[in-house]
Amino acid sequence: MEFDDAIKEGDGGRLHDLYKFALLLYKAYGKTKYAYAVLHYLVKIQAILSEEEAHDLLWNRSFNKYGLRGKNIPLDLRTEQMNKGVKTMWRSLHSNLNEDSAERLANTEEPMEDIRDSIKRDCGVTEIPGYRSSGKPEVAVQQIIKDLTEIKAFKREAGREGHPSFPNFQSNLLEKIDYRDLHSWMNGLLKTWEPIYELNRLS
Repeated sequence: MEFDDAIKEGDGGRLHDLYKFALLLYKAYGKTKYAYAVLHYLVKIQAILSEEEAHDLLWNRSFNKYGLRGKNIPLDLRTEQMNKGVKTMWRSLHSNLNEDSAERLANTEEPMEDIRDSIKRDCGVTEIPGYRSSGKPEVAVQQIIKDLTEIKAFKREAGREGHPSFPNFQSNLLEKIDYRDLHSWMNGLLKTWEPIYELNRLS
């Protein structure tokens, strides 16, 4: 929910803080590729990129077509939307599709989108900007809570065995993390990246 809200608000600073916590979670639960990607992002911000480039990476994480509050979408979703439009135009070429025509059409995607939006406005066709409607998740959560409450799922009942895993659930989400291993892993990657990126601003 934090990630989703930070993206919708275009809050690069909050996303940056969330990535730091996500790095620990990914490492604790063996998601090494995600952990690698997040650490690489954090090091880019801190040491690899120029101050201007780091600022762009930090704050240019989402797209807001209409400039409305809370209506940003992730950049990768925006890319998918544009790719869908380009592929639709490519399919219309049939046997005339070649490298030149494909490039020409790809370069028209944004102007074509502006034209489509203009036609929609002229025809009075309105659309809800931002995310596609996917229902209200809180309705499902409330229903689950209601069902669990009705069957008294979390109260001891005579003749009913509890879930065997509950007593072993850790309250600390980072219980599994080995901080010495984490430190060694991070230092190893920094040493690997140093000759590649000439990291000279790490403190």
